[in-house]
Amino acid sequence: MMFKYAEFKRRSSDLWTKAEQAAENAKLEFNIYPEDNKKFKLVFAGQYSAGKSSIVKAMTGREDIQIGAGNTTETVNEYPWSDIVIVDTPGIHTEKRPEHDELSYAAIASADMLVFVVTNELFDSNIADHFRKLAIDSDKAGEMILVVNKMTRTAKGNTPEQQEVIRDALKEVVDPYKPEQLDLCFMDAESYLKSKKIKDENPVRAEKLNLRSGFSEFEHTLNQVVARKNLSASLTTSLYQLDDYLQEATRKLEPETTDTELKALEENYSQQRHALSDSRIRLQTEIKNIYTNAAAEIRALGLEAADYLTEGCNKEEVGEELHSAIRKANSIIEECQDVAFTTFKDRLNEIGQDIDEIENSSFTKTLKVNLFGRFESLPDNVKTLINNALGQSQKAGNAVLKNAYNLSSEGGLKLANFSGSKIHSIVLKAGHAVKYKFEPWQAIKITRGVAVGAQALSILGVGISVFMQIKSDKDQEERITALKKNRQNIRSQFNAAANGLEDYGNTFIKENISITIDASIREIDYNLHEIYMTRTNRSVACRDMENLHYECLKLIREIHKSNE
Repeated sequence: MMFKYAEFKRRSSDLWTKAEQAAENAKLEFNIYPEDNKKFKLVFAGQYSAGKSSIVKAMTGREDIQIGAGNTTETVNEYPWSDIVIVDTPGIHTEKRPEHDELSYAAIASADMLVFVVTNELFDSNIADHFRKLAIDSDKAGEMILVVNKMTRTAKGNTPEQQEVIRDALKEVVDPYKPEQLDLCFMDAESYLKSKKIKDENPVRAEKLNLRSGFSEFEHTLNQVVARKNLSASLTTSLYQLDDYLQEATRKLEPETTDTELKALEENYSQQRHALSDSRIRLQTEIKNIYTNAAAEIRALGLEAADYLTEGCNKEEVGEELHSAIRKANSIIEECQDVAFTTFKDRLNEIGQDIDEIENSSFTKTLKVNLFGRFESLPDNVKTLINNALGQSQKAGNAVLKNAYNLSSEGGLKLANFSGSKIHSIVLKAGHAVKYKFEPWQAIKITRGVAVGAQALSILGVGISVFMQIKSDKDQEERITALKKNRQNIRSQFNAAANGLEDYGNTFIKENISITIDASIREIDYNLHEIYMTRTNRSVACRDMENLHYECLKLIREIHKSNE
């Protein structure tokens, strides 16, 4: 197993480099650049001497990373790896070196993903406060992996039984979260590194150490978080951009043909492809913004709700304000889903209108007549392409196309069917599919994440009455601690709901936009390829560009598949 995002990032960068070189070889202008060329940062933070550097070394295989007794990270170290950057930070809250905290927080602020590492001895009070500050105050819980390292030091080693013991011990520290709500891993990086050293001389022992290390489970968790947060979206957005360039470059390099109908059919497919490609990127951005903005509103409500808890506040008044905030959050969630659904339907209808406009043009009508007139003289692969789209065998020959032409004259068959992309079918059926995905259970599922915030006063055991019932002669610090815990509780509930809504938005985009529209574009590309193959005098530059185009499509599909 590997950290798939890093591999995808490396392959994506390689493709851009190859495409630029291919364009130079073909004497074509290469005037596009990745929309998001920012380096992905995976930041390791947490406890002093918890083994962060050992985990980084295990991931990267870099021999220049010093580990072992007496070797501790004193500064923020950045390690370029597979076209991403892994950041190793000093231990925090060491008391002896408070400047380390400042360095770590600056690195954490730039993190795309955070790995928080503690040892088998778990949290002291300082580390626990630091964790809650990141998880709740900075809302990093959704993009944070909590790693318990050095598990071989425990009584039963890195076993399911010992992991369960540690989960129980974690409950109080990670409250108001539950251990099962966090991306939690148990590992022993030192065992993994040892397994690599003795792999050749003692493979049986090496395999045992590897299994004991839990390293593959750690990488699996990394991949899960990337998929859930749709962190690969920036890669596919840029790859779509490159894909469009490669497709157009291939067309420019294709030799001229004297076959007017085939050239016209190619142009028709290209028009359809352009309509779909433009719509895909715009629609993804629009839907993502709907969910992102709604999630930001919910987080802001959580901050407001937490601020209701102040010294001397009235319990009933706080309760009313909190319930009002929850009702607002629920309303935002429902409205967000309605807006996303309506936007998706409207944009699909617009795609349908674009295809209709292509279909009803005089250019397309003339093409249909000409194809009908010379069906038997078309290349066999083009005849197969058309017959396959119509669900007929090659034997049907001219009779099939004649029937198709008659239907077309009556408006029952469109040339879009020839592409096999079934564009109108997508437009008609996708709305039903989305409606199904927006059944009430989903809204309830997310809403409950917010509603728990109202019950944080009692169910989570840190109720508002706790600090209100503290006698005036009690230590002021105890009152402040209770207030802080309650505020964190409330914020965490709203943050969890916001994170859940964003995650659902990512799933919506993947299932209903990326995969669906990509399938249509892929079929159009296949048919264009069939037309290109009828030309025997294609140049090396043309073939190289087309190969890069299919390599790009393959990578996009792999990224989508990894997120399923």
